Amino acid sequence: MAFLLGIISLLTVKSVVVGLIALFIATWFYRRPRNLPPGPTGWPLLGYFPNLILAGDEYKNITRLAKTYGPVFSMNLGGTLVVVVNSFASIKEALGHPNTAARPPTSFYRKMTNDPEAISVGNASGENWFQQRKFCLSVLRGLGVWRSSFEDAIATEAGCLTNGIKEHEGNSFNPALLLSNAVSNVICSVTLGKRFDYTDPKFQKLLKSMSRNFELSGGGEMYTYLPIMEYLSFTSTSREMEGNIRSIIEFIRESVENHRSNLDLENPKDFIDVFLREIHDNKNENTKKYITMDNMLLTCFDLFTAGTETASTTLRWALLYMMAYPEVQAKIQQEIDGSVGRNRLPRLADKPQLPYTEATLLEVQRLASIVAVNPPHMFSEDTRLLGYDIPKGTLIIANLWAVSHDPSTWSDPEKFIPERFLDEAGSFKPRLELLPFGSGRRVCLGEQLAKMELFIFFSHLLHQFSFKKPDDSQPLSFKAINGVTLAPIPFEVRAIPRE
Repeated sequence: MAFLLGIISLLTVKSVVVGLIALFIATWFYRRPRNLPPGPTGWPLLGYFPNLILAGDEYKNITRLAKTYGPVFSMNLGGTLVVVVNSFASIKEALGHPNTAARPPTSFYRKMTNDPEAISVGNASGENWFQQRKFCLSVLRGLGVWRSSFEDAIATEAGCLTNGIKEHEGNSFNPALLLSNAVSNVICSVTLGKRFDYTDPKFQKLLKSMSRNFELSGGGEMYTYLPIMEYLSFTSTSREMEGNIRSIIEFIRESVENHRSNLDLENPKDFIDVFLREIHDNKNENTKKYITMDNMLLTCFDLFTAGTETASTTLRWALLYMMAYPEVQAKIQQEIDGSVGRNRLPRLADKPQLPYTEATLLEVQRLASIVAVNPPHMFSEDTRLLGYDIPKGTLIIANLWAVSHDPSTWSDPEKFIPERFLDEAGSFKPRLELLPFGSGRRVCLGEQLAKMELFIFFSHLLHQFSFKKPDDSQPLSFKAINGVTLAPIPFEVRAIPRE
């Protein structure tokens, strides 16, 4: 009898649990806003979050979902409603809407400074974001960034990169760290007012920490802003990432302290100097409350990491494609030699005469699509968009990889064809469908600087060297490491100096 009562009791407990789950699901479904974009159901409570995690290569997974549900669909990721846009038209309309300029709140960086409310320009929203972005753009313009005069600073670093490559004397080497050094030094000259030697051990450690974090953040930044991730902060991955971020911010903090002790308010030399002067001049004015010391630390972190990783990763892909397509490399070199000559290096003013070189860079950006998934935006108000009613607080993710590989836009999208960006006469032809820097009001802050860097570094490298696959190396692979960016698998290259 006791045994039978135990079974009945167990069944009762199970029935209650099942009933509660069913009630929760029914309540959630009933409260789920009507007229949302269609999409997959996924698991109870967790939604489609486990499916994405287990499948990997999230950008490809959501591209496949778009074939079923259309270019605009929605899904529940760990209790957060997310809308995904996968076509050029939907991305342009969605990210261009004023209600999608907000960034989802995240507590991840709040532990990194003395002010728990501190936030960088990349993660801020509303008036905070507006003030910081306006200020950053003003400072960068004032320092000459984006002007042709800044070209000399990039060209000088390109010369240092060339010398570093020559030291390998035509032997095979992994170009990743050299490229990171060179690109990072450009942004360091702007933010910190100095460059670092390629053998500086502290700087090398910093670059490795940064690269490691980009690898650890799988799925682009799809997961970073999900509230459910706060419950996973105990994992070894989260702890390692936090430690790496702390070391980078501490590096920046030391530079800030050096700047404070040597600050000349009348003659600011770099981004930190101007930031410190602004804080000093407006310390008693509430109108400048977002230009703070801790916000500056996190914004410098944004500029330093994003400004290094994206451009250096693009250049790594470019060298990989040059090894794989020697006929393209030879054609670029022929174009450079014919328009620039062998007695000087290419300059930005030469770009109109180097259409094939520019077209090749864009094809690298299209096919590699290193920012596969745009960092999430958030709807700041209830919004009617793309024929759907989207509630306030919904996240929106733009699948840039899907646009770059859309067969209705690009013929043979998996093939490397620089001629896509040339007209019948061989002149350069830009394509609006290429969105390597995102779209809308939150388009990449460093877009123009990145374009300058990519052209100067790439044209200088092809002017000075021919890049070849080492005979004893592994077959070339175009499989990507899926982190914050899509990075190539580590490879080695031989750089043969040109006469």
